Amino acid sequence: MKKVMVIVYPEYADFQIAHTLFLLKKFGDVKMTTASLDGKEVESIGSLKTKADISLSEIKKVEYDLILIPGGDGVPQLLEETVMTETLKRAYTSNIPIATICGGAAFLAQAGVLKEKRFTCKLETYETNRKLFKESIYTGTPLEKDQLVITAKPTAFAELAIAVGEMLHLFRNKKQSNTFYSFCKGENS
Repeated sequence: MKKVMVIVYPEYADFQIAHTLFLLKKFGDVKMTTASLDGKEVESIGSLKTKADISLSEIKKVEYDLILIPGGDGVPQLLEETVMTETLKRAYTSNIPIATICGGAAFLAQAGVLKEKRFTCKLETYETNRKLFKESIYTGTPLEKDQLVITAKPTAFAELAIAVGEMLHLFRNKKQSNTFYSFCKGENS
């Protein structure tokens, strides 16, 4: 059974990871753990109340097959949170894949994970945080995969889901991957 940690925070963009969560549940034998900064319930940008299973400070050893981080309006308020930065550093040095979408890439830059790596995110996030991203290579493409790091633009929902599915080897073959992609895009449904 694969284990995925989803990091949530106040005003996270719930809709950005919906396809990925569906994929993990539908195609993967995946145990998902929801983590928040303090282990308490958070409310997403879409007013979805999400109960955390664990606080980031409770995680001493990062033992997951992937960490998934959505973007959202709450990113700027958490960039200086040491527990977030330290959790991502430990995951990265333990060779655990990390997938982000939209502004979530800023957390990776803060943790030093994007140093000398190609990445993408919301253009506004990049422009607002140029100093944070100064040692990284912004591409502006819909999706970037660089070793164990996946970053996606704000509306690359399907692309993120496919990249996560491929990284975790959830698809039996390319046809299954293509079918899921078409489903996410509303084609042939």
